[in-house]
Amino acid sequence: SFKNDNTLIAFFGRLNYSYDGKYILAATLRREGSSRFGVNNKWGNFPAISGAWNISQEDFMKNITWVNSLKLRVGYGETGNSGFSNNASRVTLGGGGKYLFPDGQYLETYGPDRNPNPNLKWETKQETNIGIDFSLLGNKLTGQLDLFKRRTKDLLDTYTSPQPPFIRNYIYTNVGTISSKGIELSLGYAAFNTKDFAWNIDATASTLSNKLDTYSNDQYKVLYKTFGGIGGAGSLGNAIVTYEGGALGEFWGKKFAGFTPEGKWLFYNRNGEKVANDQINNSRDKSVTDLQKIGNAIPKYYASLTNDFRYKQFDLRIFLRGKFDYDILNRNALSYANKVWSGNLLKSTFGKYSQINDTYQYSDYYLESGSYLKVDEVTIGYDFNFKTKLIRNMRVYLTGQNLATITGYTGSDPDFILDSGLGPSVDNSGAYPSTRSFLFGLNVGF
Repeated sequence: SFKNDNTLIAFFGRLNYSYDGKYILAATLRREGSSRFGVNNKWGNFPAISGAWNISQEDFMKNITWVNSLKLRVGYGETGNSGFSNNASRVTLGGGGKYLFPDGQYLETYGPDRNPNPNLKWETKQETNIGIDFSLLGNKLTGQLDLFKRRTKDLLDTYTSPQPPFIRNYIYTNVGTISSKGIELSLGYAAFNTKDFAWNIDATASTLSNKLDTYSNDQYKVLYKTFGGIGGAGSLGNAIVTYEGGALGEFWGKKFAGFTPEGKWLFYNRNGEKVANDQINNSRDKSVTDLQKIGNAIPKYYASLTNDFRYKQFDLRIFLRGKFDYDILNRNALSYANKVWSGNLLKSTFGKYSQINDTYQYSDYYLESGSYLKVDEVTIGYDFNFKTKLIRNMRVYLTGQNLATITGYTGSDPDFILDSGLGPSVDNSGAYPSTRSFLFGLNVGF
């Protein structure tokens, strides 16, 4: 039999205040309790406060006719994370694969398979935001600009624990801190709006940077975390290493320096000298390693653009989006574009990889820009106007999705490769190939 459950309870309070339509204040307090946490820290308090100033309502703005609306916003808030398995704070029992043999009969032993942590507590995200909302030029131009800073403290993770005093050599606990900061911008512009023709433009753009501030304390030590298993040929380990104080998503590996006349690898060591592969120090210790920061798997910029057109009874919508300034490890090229292990194939089959006459190696030679711009959706439609009692209106439309991707990346569709979170992945051919789709629709109003 099996039983696994948890209990979550929350209380919520909110206060709103507005003065003369110009000054707005809102405050909330959420108190949450979860059975998943240790007996000493089952409850967490998560406050939030925000304020706004309607600048356009002030007397000094009355003569500025091109400003229709202008609002300044500031805010601070905290949220908690309890997204982990039940009983992580408790001792649980399990079979350890050990057996007793009394009276000629094997008896399996049971014992603790998890260390208790009565101090396990909520992982907390703190966010500060300042923004501005505006509407200008007779409401033709609207938009929002936000600057934010986030800090997630008391990260939940599994750490190696000393024995004694602990029974097992691992424990689930709170230690690290991650921070991020960024800018988000959204704009809307009514370019034309006449009886027969209208054109509206909506655009968004954002940039984000992340940092692992700490991942250790006096009791639990982790100097770095590795992600992005390369897999495939060569048993090359993980491509991404995140050090304390470093950015998330960093590719650490060998820096390509060329090939010998025989097709053997050459790499740069920490002193900038070209050396053979067997002279490279592959340590994760930054003070001695020859491995270098060679790229980052998390996009630095995000953008989208929507154009809506209307001409008489026709309408057209075009939506584009993209991610920019990041890298992808092309594991397919690393694993398969090596003629040493691929049998009797034509040299032309391998393209630029044909000069390799050596073992599989992970380096920036296989890193490519993942930047792309995708024509994500195009919809064209036509509205029929009927003057009958039976049918009021009818619209037919055709929508195409994932129509085109503009990118220099030579592997899979970069849109389907994980590029966010603490451990972004590599292109390992795990995603199902992207497909175009088309939809014909008919809307009828009676």
